[in-house]
Amino acid sequence: MFLILEKNLDMIKKHFPMLLLVLFVFTYSFGQPEKLKKLENQIKTLNDNLQYEKSIALLNDIINNPDASHYDKYYAYLLESFTYKRLFNYTKTLHKLDLALAEGLQSDCKEEVKNNIDAEKCFVYFDTQDFPKAEALIVKLRKLNFKHLSIPTQSWIIMQDGYIKMLNKDYVKSEQLLNEADALVRANSPENLPNIYGKKMELYNKMKLFEKRDTAFNEGLQLAKKYNKIKYVMYLHQVMRNIFQENQDYKNAFFTQKKYDSIVKYYNATDTNGKLELAEKKIEDENRKLKEQNKKYIDYILYCVIVSLLLLLFFAFRLYQTNKARRILVEKENTRIHDEIERLTQALDEKGNATLDVSNYNLTERQKEIIAYIRSGLTNKEIANKLFISENTVKYHLKIIYEILDVAHRSAIR
Repeated sequence: MFLILEKNLDMIKKHFPMLLLVLFVFTYSFGQPEKLKKLENQIKTLNDNLQYEKSIALLNDIINNPDASHYDKYYAYLLESFTYKRLFNYTKTLHKLDLALAEGLQSDCKEEVKNNIDAEKCFVYFDTQDFPKAEALIVKLRKLNFKHLSIPTQSWIIMQDGYIKMLNKDYVKSEQLLNEADALVRANSPENLPNIYGKKMELYNKMKLFEKRDTAFNEGLQLAKKYNKIKYVMYLHQVMRNIFQENQDYKNAFFTQKKYDSIVKYYNATDTNGKLELAEKKIEDENRKLKEQNKKYIDYILYCVIVSLLLLLFFAFRLYQTNKARRILVEKENTRIHDEIERLTQALDEKGNATLDVSNYNLTERQKEIIAYIRSGLTNKEIANKLFISENTVKYHLKIIYEILDVAHRSAIR
């Protein structure tokens, strides 16, 4: 028993780093969808309470966050498109979907992103009655077997397919698809059933099943009020008004229109759209101003750095010029001193005494001989012996030499 336990502990220790890695990947993989699902529920709650400005502000925080991933930004743009779609602002909805697609294609979930954006655009085209575009996307998504699409999304596509079949007067197939969509929505998001009932109302009216039509209308209204879906209350009254007009029942069409108008006044969708776009513009302006301030700050820092570098270069150049001038002066002074030393050195004898250049004086040959002997270090007597003259004659010659050379003693001659 203990041996088995010990072996298992050894195996756990051996593979511990791998187990940690697996645990991290598992946590991250399941943590991300949970985080986004929580965000989606938060936006849904805000929108249900008509707090659209808060929704946009919250989503813009994610979009403008430099640390947010491309997938996070894709999801934020997608939720913004949901918000604008609730306000029937389809131009803005399509714009947000394009921004979502651009971000999502930079993530690792390209196929999922493409399919979901196609599905959302399909809903927009359907709502704006651009049925050929909607049908083309439905065919495309069916071929992919609704891959990566949630059950609620699949149910909407099936519902739209059923509605298009009704327009093509294939009522049996239409009812079959609408019932299929009804079952999916009832099981997953019953608050959206009024949308299905609206389509059934049109189908049953075309099939002359007026009792079923009215039942669908009343059940749809009850659900819309239960889940506080004012837009569905508006939608159902709009559908019923159109049905009465189609049937040339103008009296009921008039009363339904009045009811619709009162709901629209309460909902004030147009005003909400304006406020929402102003709120988003305000956020965009604040972000733009912040970017401009940051740019100015960076430009100011760059300007200071450039000025500092220029000043540093100027002072370095001035220092270089000063040092160069000093070096030239030192070199000139060194040359002058060297030349002076050289001149003085040449003007000194071996004992360091200054020498006279006798060639510059008007001396006789005899006087030059005596100067040469003096420089040789001979005494007057030795000079006399050399020249075979008396010592007094030598002294006489010296006296004359001193006068010519303008010196006071013989040492000056050496």
